[in-house]
Amino acid sequence: MRKKIIFLAVALMCFASFSKAAENLNIYDFTIKVGETLTMPLELTNTTNNLTSFEITVELPDGLTVDVDNCVLTDRYSGMLVVKKPYEGENVYRFCGLDVELGVIAGTSGALIEIPVTASQTFRGGKGQIIDSYFVTTDRERIEVKDVVFNVGYEIPAGSLMGDANADGVVDISDVLVTVDYILGKNPNPFDFANADMDKTGQIDISDVLMIVDKILGKI
Repeated sequence: MRKKIIFLAVALMCFASFSKAAENLNIYDFTIKVGETLTMPLELTNTTNNLTSFEITVELPDGLTVDVDNCVLTDRYSGMLVVKKPYEGENVYRFCGLDVELGVIAGTSGALIEIPVTASQTFRGGKGQIIDSYFVTTDRERIEVKDVVFNVGYEIPAGSLMGDANADGVVDISDVLVTVDYILGKNPNPFDFANADMDKTGQIDISDVLMIVDKILGKI
């Protein structure tokens, strides 16, 4: 009899763990053009029908930033949304949802938050993750969510001319000079970082200068 009780208890624990694991947050892999902004949906798939508030933490790769003032909730949730950067010097954002009337998140799947993100000229892709996140039910039960990793790719915008560091439409010695000025910290203007980053490493150095020279000479 005791063995049966223990077995039943273990089975119930496994079932409870499985149910909680079904509350899934996700940001699907995506690609963004450097220098541009797009909307990154944060998706929720849930089995619990009385989720009423949440705290979600998202870490993004360097060079990808969130417009915190323009993040919006979808029609799945009628509460309020607060977005903060909790850690100075880290590319981490915290999304907190609260409904004082205990309104619940509608449905069982789909986007919960629409997040505008911008890729800097130096952005060269990377991995992001959803971490340390949880929901609270109307019964005050806290439901943890499994951490998730996602990939962010990058593209150079159409029409870019690799090596055209001063963005005048041609690649010549002036592009070499303006790139050298950038390396020396002279902050040339105009300067197109994406065009000057010939080896696509996300930084400008002497190897980019040499590749611009090679392009002028027709070697690449």
